[in-house]
Amino acid sequence: MSTVVDRPQPSVPLTGLSPHLGRTAGAVWFLLLALLYAGGAPSLVRAAQGAGLSFAAWAPVVSRGCTMAFFVTLAWLMLARPTAVARRSNPVTLMIALAGTYGVWLVAFLPQAPLPPSLTVLSAAMTLVGSALIIYTVLHLGRSFSIAPQARELVTRGPYALVRHPLYAAEEIALVGVAMHVAWYAALPFLAVHLALQIKRMNYEEQLLREVFPRYAAYAGRTARWVPSLW
Repeated sequence: MSTVVDRPQPSVPLTGLSPHLGRTAGAVWFLLLALLYAGGAPSLVRAAQGAGLSFAAWAPVVSRGCTMAFFVTLAWLMLARPTAVARRSNPVTLMIALAGTYGVWLVAFLPQAPLPPSLTVLSAAMTLVGSALIIYTVLHLGRSFSIAPQARELVTRGPYALVRHPLYAAEEIALVGVAMHVAWYAALPFLAVHLALQIKRMNYEEQLLREVFPRYAAYAGRTARWVPSLW
């Protein structure tokens, strides 16, 4: 893991919960999520064992493992990361960040649709690839991770050399894989709303980073936002 660190300009006031309280609460929350996902793992393993060596059957098991590792990693980062030098903590910004992060869970409550075998394999592959990319990106982001817009270090190496928001791109890949099991009339509006929330989050984060890190403008000028060489 390597990063390029710009010297922050702490001109944006810090508000909100005590840093220590926020770190502890965040770590406990992500550990609880890891335990929640671990509880459903045995049933996935039993179902996969019954299907033999089918990729479509075992991919959700690996994806579930990646998600558990993701939550445990976030719990550790919550405790290990330094205090932010600046943040956006107004209610609207925070609500959009939380909705973009946790709104994906609503997929489980949307009407499901049967998939042919070929699309089942594609769905499993996208979910697995997206989950693996999430882990890879978070490890590069390291202690600069946050849910709401916050500034600690400017990371420009690894996946961040390709796009400015690789974590959100990886999340969308995994989400599309999961949403392929949802009826199209529910999946398409859901994906559109979630994409709009993520774009709004990117706008807030980029505005903060431009204010805090003098070199961010040059980095943004040479690096695509979400899709290399396109956008």
